[in-house]
Amino acid sequence: MAELAQMFDDRKKWFQIYTQPHAEKKLNRKLEALGFTSYLPLRRLTRQWSDRVKVVEEPAFKSYLFAKLLPEEMRLAERLSEFSFFVSYDGGDNGHGKVFPNITDQDIEQIEAVLQAFPEALMYEDRRLKKGAQVVIREGSLKGYRGALLADATDNKVALALQGLSQSLVITVPVELLDQELQAQP
Repeated sequence: MAELAQMFDDRKKWFQIYTQPHAEKKLNRKLEALGFTSYLPLRRLTRQWSDRVKVVEEPAFKSYLFAKLLPEEMRLAERLSEFSFFVSYDGGDNGHGKVFPNITDQDIEQIEAVLQAFPEALMYEDRRLKKGAQVVIREGSLKGYRGALLADATDNKVALALQGLSQSLVITVPVELLDQELQAQP
């Protein structure tokens, strides 16, 4: 019986889901109620109102969450009212139609680690992050993670690329904890 469960688990794949506006938490709860593995990365922010200060949690990636599903379970997720679509790319001439990003358990673990160490990290699309040196964090809980140093050197902002997602988490790291990654020369 354990072998059968492991076989199904091996076939499960992480999918990036685009939700209806402001429906990330509700969709996450519904997916979990159906017994699916889902992950909604949350940022912890301090909000100031005129009469109080409160710590709130909001999605790190607006309108996105992740679910680990079997291909046949995708149809159940699509039927939920908060669901919009599975993030995919055009397969072009390869004859495969849609191509889904290859999201690994390590990608999910990296998101969790970054948000735990930097709860106010911001999300940016990778296409905005083409400039800047490639860096590796040399110390601390994120030791070994690679990213791109953004143009704003005064704030030491680093974008940690999330493989296959076309997105990055932006954090502020003291410059003394960064080493520039040397690029291989052709």
